Amino acid sequence: MKAHWVMSGTSPEEFIWKGGDLIHSEMPIRLEAVIGASNFKEIWWLEAALKAARCVARVKLAAGAATGFLIGPDLFMTNNHVFENEDDARSAILQFNYRLSVDGDVAERDEWKCVPDELFKTNPGLDYSIVRVQQKEDKSAGDVWGFLNLRHGAEPHLNGRVNIIQHPQGRFQQIAFRDNQIKAVEDNYVQYLTDTDYGTSGSPVFDDWFNVVALHSKRVPDPNEPHRWHRNQGFKTGAILADAGALIPD
Repeated sequence: MKAHWVMSGTSPEEFIWKGGDLIHSEMPIRLEAVIGASNFKEIWWLEAALKAARCVARVKLAAGAATGFLIGPDLFMTNNHVFENEDDARSAILQFNYRLSVDGDVAERDEWKCVPDELFKTNPGLDYSIVRVQQKEDKSAGDVWGFLNLRHGAEPHLNGRVNIIQHPQGRFQQIAFRDNQIKAVEDNYVQYLTDTDYGTSGSPVFDDWFNVVALHSKRVPDPNEPHRWHRNQGFKTGAILADAGALIPD
C-alpha cells in the first residue's frame, strides 16, 4: 500500500496527465479529485430520497400520465393543468410504488382513488390542485406510504440545488439530481436546471434535505430562442401554503 497516497494524494511526479496540453504548470501536492463544487453526499441522503419517493405517485389519466404526491394522510397534490376540475380528479388513478426494483423486476404497485366531492381546491395562477384520497381497507394512503410535510419553513435560494422525484413520460419512478442548480428565485416561483419531461407535471421539487420547496409546473423557453428550452419552473411551497391556508396540515 502507498500510504502517502492515502493521506496526501499522488505527488506531481507520480501523476500522468492525459487529455491535451496542461492548463496549470504547477499542481498542489494535496490535491484530490474534487472538481469544482463538491458532489459528496452523506449516505443518509439516499435514505431520505427513498423515504420521500414513497409519497410520490404516478397519476394515471384518461389521456396520458402525470405525477403528484401526498401532503397529508389523505391529501394529494398535483398541478391544476393535471386536475383542472373535479371530474379530472375523479377519473384518475393514483399509482404508488410504480417503479422498478433493484433486481430489475416491476415492483407491486398500489392504486388509490380520489374523492373530490369531499375536498377539492385548485388555483390556476399557482398551478396546483389538492384533492382528498379515498380510504381503503380503513386506512388512508398516508398510513401506508407516508406524506410530505410542506410546513418545514425551508426556502429555495439562488444557486442552491433541487432534486425532483418524478414519472417522466409516465415511466417508472425516477429522480433527477445532477446539473440541478436553481437559476432564479421570484416571489411565487423558482427556475432550475433539473431535468424534467412530459409526465413530470405535479412532481415535488426537493432541496438537498428533501424538503419540498416547489411544485414543478412547466418548462421555460430561451428568451432569445423560443424553440429552445432554457429552464424548468415550479411554484414555491410558501406561495401555495399562503393560498391554501389551513387546508394543509402541520
